[in-house]
Amino acid sequence: MASPLFEQAFRGARSRWTTTDSEEKHYAYLRARETLMMNLHGVMAAHRLDAIVHKAVEHQPTLIEEGVNPPYRDQMGAPHLNTFLTFVPSVVVPAGFTRDNLPAGITFLGLPYEDAKMLRFAHAYEQATNHRRSPPLAP
Repeated sequence: MASPLFEQAFRGARSRWTTTDSEEKHYAYLRARETLMMNLHGVMAAHRLDAIVHKAVEHQPTLIEEGVNPPYRDQMGAPHLNTFLTFVPSVVVPAGFTRDNLPAGITFLGLPYEDAKMLRFAHAYEQATNHRRSPPLAP
């Protein structure tokens, strides 16, 4: 964080880590997180879902060189759902490649404490589809 390049690479991170929210703001955050968690669980229960599967991110992946060189684009867009907000397990697996031959993934998202089930789903999907390719430098 002491590097002058830190702010360029992680815009706004320093202020998020050093700003203290008021008790009211923190409580509102906790209530919103609880509502999100209950709604997610309610949808899964209503539809008898073991998992929700969604694409991993809303954009093409960025190249490593884009994240280590100015203007430091390492995280375009955002994942569909931050699972830390809902206390649920999720696992991302390869799901093919973009038009530019960059890797794309899908996420298996489950209910609390069903980590093993998500790993079984992810493993079965990966074995059935063979979307994963070993990198040429690390076969």
